[in-house]
Amino acid sequence: GSNRTVDRIILESPLVQVYRNLHTTIARNFLHSHLSTRHAEVDMTKTFEEVCQGMTKHSPHIVQMGRKSKCTIPDLISKGIGLF
Repeated sequence: GSNRTVDRIILESPLVQVYRNLHTTIARNFLHSHLSTRHAEVDMTKTFEEVCQGMTKHSPHIVQMGRKSKCTIPDLISKGIGLF
């Protein structure tokens, strides 16, 4: 049948509106080029200084005996090998 029947138009009208709404939402949320081109360059100097201070103070990259962690990650490889 024809795609121009009243029933077909009524069926597709909400779908067209949904498509338009999605297109607008995606453009607004993900394509911020029109919003972000006028910003100044980001200066991360202070952020990097704070990260470096935290690394120096807490030394998370150095193994220290007795250091506690909020969570543990089980060694599933050793556990799996033990099943063989």
